[in-house]
Amino acid sequence: MNCSAKHDGRILKEGESFEIKGKLYKVEDCTLHRAYHACGTYLLQMVSIACEVVQQQKRKNPNSIRFRRFLQRKLLTEACCQTLCTVTEMTRYCP
Repeated sequence: MNCSAKHDGRILKEGESFEIKGKLYKVEDCTLHRAYHACGTYLLQMVSIACEVVQQQKRKNPNSIRFRRFLQRKLLTEACCQTLCTVTEMTRYCP
């Protein structure tokens, strides 16, 4: 996807990340999303929590939740430990 988002007078490209008041953000699907840098067991815990939420939402309303399928599959550590990832990116690793 080739798009951008505006923030504070800056034009940010898809995948670009930045910090606001100590919190990380990333442009994903042309909008700003909270991003995280996590490795090891902390990363596994975050993905586990994200997957639990997805499963709960699917049980409540199976037709309302749709997740964009990613075109390139990265290793989880590449996506969230070596760079930043959003909760949406984490849910892509759910079983």
